[in-house]
Amino acid sequence: MPTKEEVGRRLRMSRFKRDMTLKEVAARSGMSATHISEIERGKTSPTIGALQRIATALGERPAHFVEERDASLAVLTRRDQRATVYICDTEGTAVHQMERLNADPPWATLRLFRTMNEPGEKVTRPPRLGEVVILNVKGAAKITVGNESYVLRAGDTIQFPPTGGYTVEVVGDEPSELVGVGAFAPSLGW
Repeated sequence: MPTKEEVGRRLRMSRFKRDMTLKEVAARSGMSATHISEIERGKTSPTIGALQRIATALGERPAHFVEERDASLAVLTRRDQRATVYICDTEGTAVHQMERLNADPPWATLRLFRTMNEPGEKVTRPPRLGEVVILNVKGAAKITVGNESYVLRAGDTIQFPPTGGYTVEVVGDEPSELVGVGAFAPSLGW
């Protein structure tokens, strides 16, 4: 059984990965932000009921926070183990999908993804702290960061902090394939 500090760290990491504030988790769980903060900092252990409510608010299984885990330093992701991540609009309708190329271990700060985009497709990503690098493998895509737009052709890369969000739009008549890396410190969120 993990220590209360480890349970708190796992809760905090799950919250950061979902880019949620303590207040948002509190509102979804019906608990106080202060109590959730104390659990995250390892100052107190959650009851089973509290853990279930927080897990539900974070979209996790309660066992995720208390199960024993292999402390391996390396995580291999096989091609058939890749996850599909859906980007939803404000109504919760999936509007875009990306393929996660790497695993999601608790200590991870990098996300590697691949996305196939059709001509005219446009996706807006919200602001977050960290860094993004995008490689255009095929086709052409316009990346807008702040008030500046850049057209990436096959083989071009762009690197930027997404603190103001960004938009990816496929330009031209052929689909584009983008591979990207997002680097986000656990304390800054994903």
